[in-house]
Amino acid sequence: MEERYGKWLSEEDLGLTGRGDESKWSNRTRFERKDMERAGLLVPAAISRGVWRLTEAGWAEYRRIQESEPTAEPVTDPRPLPPGRIIREPEGQEFPSRAETITQRVIRDTAVSRYVKQLHDNTCQACGTRLTTPGGAYSEAAHIRPLGQPHSGPDVAANVLCLCPNHHVLFDRGMLSISQELIVTDHSSGSILGPLRVAEGHSTGLEYLAYHRSHHGR
Repeated sequence: MEERYGKWLSEEDLGLTGRGDESKWSNRTRFERKDMERAGLLVPAAISRGVWRLTEAGWAEYRRIQESEPTAEPVTDPRPLPPGRIIREPEGQEFPSRAETITQRVIRDTAVSRYVKQLHDNTCQACGTRLTTPGGAYSEAAHIRPLGQPHSGPDVAANVLCLCPNHHVLFDRGMLSISQELIVTDHSSGSILGPLRVAEGHSTGLEYLAYHRSHHGR
């Protein structure tokens, strides 16, 4: 960022923060980035792996700024690689090494997950998609309040949603939220998907949805 936009930075911007461990422009940029993530304009850090990309809503906002400020610097998506930079395929390992490890994990009641998915006929509660494979219909059970620490959510039907793989990932990453009125919002695209699909015999715990929104700053 400093390489590209350094000519616009002042001595004040380049100065250090009160803690003395970061430049002021970097500190402000970091907080602006977090604000953009919360607003659904930028892919969240948890899934971007250091590559900051605008969401559809972010590009819509960019186009709005371009129309109101035609002198703004144009941006392309995706950005080309810097001159001379080549991405090389890693060598990998023909015979990967193995190591024995001991892990601890939460024991899930798969009967609960199967129950919820059967009630919804493996149809995504967010978008209505029902995936079919040679082995039968496929869906995923998503815990609204996660089971592991520090969340300690319960493994009960009221804390489980039936989702397609895409919306399961978005939900776990906080890019899909469900309001207290059960309205589903996709923050990656900035669109409202509509009411959460329900099935007889399955009640979604509003307290778990409130926890999910609070945890992800929604």
